[in-house]
Amino acid sequence: MKFFKSAILLFLFISVAGSAQQPAASQHDVVVDAKGILRWRQSNQEVKLFGVNYTTPFAYSYRAQKKLGLSLKQAIDLDVAQMVRLGFDAFRVHVWDREISDSSGNLLANEHLELLDYLLWKLEQNNIKIILTPIAWWGNGWPEPDETAPGFSQSYSKLQLITDSTARAAERNYLKQFVGHVNPFTKFNYGNDPFVIAMEIINEPHHPEKGDEVTGYINEMVKVVRETGYTKPLFYNISQNWNDAQAGAVCDADVQGVSFQWYPTDLVHNKMLKGNYLPNVNHYAIPSEKIAGYNTKAKMVYEFEAADIGASYMYPAMARSFREAGMQFAAMFSYEPTQIAWSNTEYPTHFLNLLYTPSKAISLMIAGRAFHEIPLMKSYGEYPANNTFDNFRVNYDEDLSVENSDTCFFTANSTDEIPKNNSALKHVAGCGTSGIVTYDGTGAYFLDKAQNGIWKLEVYPDVLWLRDPFEPTSLKRQVARLYWNERKMAVSLHDLGGKFFLIKKNEKKIVTDKISGTSFKIKPGIYLLSSKNVDDKSAKKFLEGSEVFLAGLYTPKVENVPVAVVNQTNKKQMTSAQVSFKFQIATEKEIVSAEIFIKRFGWRGFMKFPLTKKEGFTFSFDDVEKKLSGGEYQFCVRVKTENKEFTFPGALIGSPDDWDYKSDDLWSVVVTQPGENIALFDPQSDRSDFIFPHFSRNMKYDVAYKNGFNGEGISLTVKVSYSGENETPFGMQLNVEEKIKSLCPEENEYHSIVLNAASAHDSVSVIRLNLITKTGEIFSASIELKKERREINIPLSQFIISDALVLPAAYPLFLPKTFASTGNNKNVKLNPSLISALQIVCEEKRNAQTQTKYETGFEIHSIYLTNRK
Repeated sequence: MKFFKSAILLFLFISVAGSAQQPAASQHDVVVDAKGILRWRQSNQEVKLFGVNYTTPFAYSYRAQKKLGLSLKQAIDLDVAQMVRLGFDAFRVHVWDREISDSSGNLLANEHLELLDYLLWKLEQNNIKIILTPIAWWGNGWPEPDETAPGFSQSYSKLQLITDSTARAAERNYLKQFVGHVNPFTKFNYGNDPFVIAMEIINEPHHPEKGDEVTGYINEMVKVVRETGYTKPLFYNISQNWNDAQAGAVCDADVQGVSFQWYPTDLVHNKMLKGNYLPNVNHYAIPSEKIAGYNTKAKMVYEFEAADIGASYMYPAMARSFREAGMQFAAMFSYEPTQIAWSNTEYPTHFLNLLYTPSKAISLMIAGRAFHEIPLMKSYGEYPANNTFDNFRVNYDEDLSVENSDTCFFTANSTDEIPKNNSALKHVAGCGTSGIVTYDGTGAYFLDKAQNGIWKLEVYPDVLWLRDPFEPTSLKRQVARLYWNERKMAVSLHDLGGKFFLIKKNEKKIVTDKISGTSFKIKPGIYLLSSKNVDDKSAKKFLEGSEVFLAGLYTPKVENVPVAVVNQTNKKQMTSAQVSFKFQIATEKEIVSAEIFIKRFGWRGFMKFPLTKKEGFTFSFDDVEKKLSGGEYQFCVRVKTENKEFTFPGALIGSPDDWDYKSDDLWSVVVTQPGENIALFDPQSDRSDFIFPHFSRNMKYDVAYKNGFNGEGISLTVKVSYSGENETPFGMQLNVEEKIKSLCPEENEYHSIVLNAASAHDSVSVIRLNLITKTGEIFSASIELKKERREINIPLSQFIISDALVLPAAYPLFLPKTFASTGNNKNVKLNPSLISALQIVCEEKRNAQTQTKYETGFEIHSIYLTNRK
């Protein structure tokens, strides 16, 4: 009997293993046609897939969630559900080969591999298509130090993976076993999995100089993969450290597709980037004209992100530029695992999650919709005209992405826009208030038509960013916190009319409330909105699973202070306009009152004013009675809850009204008189916001801060060294929009820009000052600096239309380094109220005959606007 059972088990194992080797279902197969278009084999339709990278099975994400004692499979369930909710149909990951292989390239059957199997299975259950990159090479530490891992790539540099014969042997062994690995959840091996539509051999390779070595390596790895029986397209990275020779070598190889990445604002600034970066994503320009065979390859974007940007206007513009460049698959890097998203520790330069970055998540959803609808290779012109494209638009000033089509109305932030066709709508989603939904929460919401007169409503928790999420992070600190507050919502859908029912499932019981008018109160959860009463059986069908909404979600405990206050007041304001104070105040308890206490710097007592509750967590005070004149003021906020009162900053228990109140930690604001000089560039207060370029072998620079002019403050000194081969000059950038917005009215009498500056070299240096406006116009003036420190007055009339550097410098490095002004009228005048950013460009005086090294530099103490002529 024992033998018989063993024989049966062996037979079943062989049957399962054999079935795993069968060819994938043809309806999922893709092919690349002669023009380099990726098509579904069965329908011959163009492939269009958009989604994310996601890394819970590996590296830091794995370790962090383990440290918290969480179930990683439950974490995957939670995150995949959000990817589905956002409409993604693509997934890509570079597999941490170091964690699932040994030194010889043998595949290790460990928890990392099991979790990858489980993740792929969950994705496939939701019809999400997959591209796998088997070799990442990377260590598994970031942002922590790397651990010692067992895998073969631990022993080699990235270059050696291409050039070292022993490393290549291990790679061959690993690729063979990886492609042939049978996923116990799907019963398919990776090579024949119907949902794995393609593979990319290695992530971001580093190549030797010789192109034939590159082609030889690629073909060697392709041969190994093909020998497993794999028949689908293979991709290879062409954008990493691009040059024509390497790109040609990739296109000469036996791959069917080439892969790209895009980081238009570079990476790891350790701070949030402020300002308008839509010019950085004007086009995704690939210099492929000289690359034979390029046009026969399919194109995919394996990673992209507008790094360190917390706003919600960038993603659809990137999707537009991708489609213009011929991309058919794009995966954002990377979706932040929900269970650790409150800390943003996985990749602090990225921050994208439906719960913790709802506006950005809706923006990415809109980008995915645009990616599917925009015709391949279609151009929408130049910035800013291309901010509107078909049913989509982006707007920096409104921090907004929108899709407004006949059936869909998606808004990433509050807007006055109304749907094109209310009566035809089937899907509504957004954050804040729009022409169809009024909502004072800060989380996302979704409305989907179930049938005529019945809509399913999903409401996600409120979120507050407690601090800049792009600063250095830690699991010891929260950057964002969720709140399950009751909020007001109003929905104006023709399909529901002016009165409807709100239906929810409370455990096993259906609860129905009749809504008079269109306004109601709501907490996070899943509901039905119905124009007529729905019987319990039908309601349960529509609300199936709603009682476990966000089941298993981990949130860190709130420490001793249940109230959070974030100050969003401009640090400099002008008396001619009302001085305004703005805060985000959040708590799960009822706020009894919130007040601001203001005093002139040096006073003992405070003036006290009530704060006004606005949308979301916003509270404000506007000095309409002009109580504040010019000067520096200090202020704090007292918040009373049901049983305590707290004063911020510092979360002190008590109030400034208390006789023994004392705090050395107060916020401050400087109130100026109309016409006073406006400091645009202050090395002491602005240095954390400066944006510097990449270092390169052809352009090196040194930055130092020294004593300022006449011993006051500090000066910024930059010394630059160019080689004869340098093509792009040094430039640095500072966003000044907040200063301009609060201090420079549209009608103003500012006439000049004044620099206190000098050359940082023994001889004369020349810099170019670029002033970039909110509308994309660029005004430029060339300035000669001498060794002696001096004040230089440049009338605004001397600034002429020009171009500017793209800063931060985009990656890949083949992308354009400069951006042309949107204005071409040489006689147009610069209105200083429109200035958004300034650039200081260190112009190069190259010796054209000798191409010798050239050194230059500048020292700047201040740059300010003045009404002096």
